[in-house]
Amino acid sequence: MRPEAWTARTWILATVAGWSVVVLLLAVFGLGGRITPLPADPSLVQALPKLPPAPPERLGGLPQYAEVGDRPLFSEDRRPKPFFLSGEEAAAPAFDLVLSSVLITPALEMAIVQPAQGGEGRRVRVGESPEGFPGWRLTELSPRRAVFDGPEGRRELELRVFDGAGGQPPTAVAVPPASGPMPASPNTPPSARPTGGNAGPVAMPTVPSPSTPTASGTTPPAVAPSPPPPSAPATTTEQQMDAIRQRIEQRRAQLRQQQANPNPPPATPGQTQ
Repeated sequence: MRPEAWTARTWILATVAGWSVVVLLLAVFGLGGRITPLPADPSLVQALPKLPPAPPERLGGLPQYAEVGDRPLFSEDRRPKPFFLSGEEAAAPAFDLVLSSVLITPALEMAIVQPAQGGEGRRVRVGESPEGFPGWRLTELSPRRAVFDGPEGRRELELRVFDGAGGQPPTAVAVPPASGPMPASPNTPPSARPTGGNAGPVAMPTVPSPSTPTASGTTPPAVAPSPPPPSAPATTTEQQMDAIRQRIEQRRAQLRQQQANPNPPPATPGQTQ
């Protein structure tokens, strides 16, 4: 290419290429390989700032503060008194809990206790302490008993049951009269009285009316009416509870029988359902 045909861009590229070749040659011959630091010049070193002198000690030795312990400032009589850093060393509350519920499963054994004066129940697992009684620990648990160990020894709590005090009275349950022969009236003749427990119906004697004359034409004397039979004694609460338990057991037996035979076999023509 002739020099008159070169443009400005061509001249710039040629200049950059030439300088690159020159720098490469200088690097090959050791350019920059013999650089050494300048010798130390003491005049260029700056002096460190000087610290101010330390102030005198304001606190004295420990012996001069012994009066603070001998005469405490916040005591009324300025005499030392014992104190506790935590509440654990204070007097522990009295153990006045009652056992209200017991929960025993293969994976959990827990008792529910509450204060004797009443209050919210507290859940306690075996090996733990009830809330508010850190010194007591539940060690044994049975369906109706819980055993706690504490500073005062061993405490056994029996399961609390309802004693019948308070609440609404139970529903009155009418007890059916006992099946058996009716008591004989004093005016019943001996021949009309039943002689056994399986005797048939007894015909009651007919008392003639005072206004009906007899065959002899005389009016028989009026017969005093027999006294009413003694009323059944009033049922007690225990009897009512027994009757309710019997009804519950009968109902449970019926349910178990229905579950065991959900589809009873159809009755044959010669049988009655």
